[in-house]
Amino acid sequence: MRVVARRADDQPSSVVVDTAGSMPGRGAWLHRDPDCVSAALRRRAFGPALRDRGLTVTQQDLADLIGEITPEDPAGDQDR
Repeated sequence: MRVVARRADDQPSSVVVDTAGSMPGRGAWLHRDPDCVSAALRRRAFGPALRDRGLTVTQQDLADLIGEITPEDPAGDQDR
């Protein structure tokens, strides 16, 4: 699945799932596995991967990301 950093006016950046694969900005790919998302959060990999050093991913962001993981990728590629 592809994730991107999205920044709202006067708000810090947050990580969102790009289900259509067409959101603007730099994206990063993760496996559709909650353990992979948890490992990325633990390693603080989202900021460097999305080239947003100020990006802070909270536990709520992680829960939202895991909640958006579906067992089947519409494109047929279940590895990303």
